[in-house]
Amino acid sequence: MTRAGSLLLTGFLIAVLAVLPAAAGPSQKGGPGAPAGQPAGPKPMVRNAGELFCPTKTLVAGNVIIPAGQCFMLSVLRDRTGTFLAFVPRGEKIPPGQLVRLNTPAGPKLKGRLFLVPLSSSTQLVPLNTVQLVPAQIQTVGTLVRFTLPGLPGSPTVEIHEK
Repeated sequence: MTRAGSLLLTGFLIAVLAVLPAAAGPSQKGGPGAPAGQPAGPKPMVRNAGELFCPTKTLVAGNVIIPAGQCFMLSVLRDRTGTFLAFVPRGEKIPPGQLVRLNTPAGPKLKGRLFLVPLSSSTQLVPLNTVQLVPAQIQTVGTLVRFTLPGLPGSPTVEIHEK
């Protein structure tokens, strides 16, 4: 190949490489299912039943304030007033997979230490007057923390704001 041919080929390659990104169009920045040009949300944290969740910021749901800097196990509690996502402080003796009855002498004492966030569900998640540790997927989007409970019927979701 002559020097002129080599220079022509090099110039052609540079032109093609310069035009190629513009011809491909705008890139999709999000993950699968994300709208074009929108960044994908962070991957959810997964907590198995009994594993600790330690919020780095204070969480607020209505008049319930869940303090930052403490660790909690996530559970579902159901009593005569409703069904709740219950934040169980570290150190409470609730075995994973077991139902703990609230109508025992220790029940009111345990319930008084929990942070209860109302959980709407059309199905019965746990029996009346019980609490049970549950697995959760936790995803933060802006100042909103979304708790999805995949081990329960309908995978109920609760959204709580960070402060």
